[in-house]
Amino acid sequence: MATRYWIGGTGNWNDTAHWSTTSGGVGGASVPTEADDVVFDSNSGTGTVTVNAIANMRDCTFAQTQLITLANAAYAFN
Repeated sequence: MATRYWIGGTGNWNDTAHWSTTSGGVGGASVPTEADDVVFDSNSGTGTVTVNAIANMRDCTFAQTQLITLANAAYAFN
């Protein structure tokens, strides 16, 4: 199990450049799996996260993220 933090604002769910192992850290972490926790926080940036693949995660936390929107094109959140 790992924690994945969204960074960099607008982007696609399956783009590893937007996933980090730390809040506000550098991108390049793997896309979350069903064993991982996902965090959107004040370091996630602003814009729209397009869920362009099945969004796997163990848990999802939104903390101080009123500037992030999720857009889903019929993909599941698992």
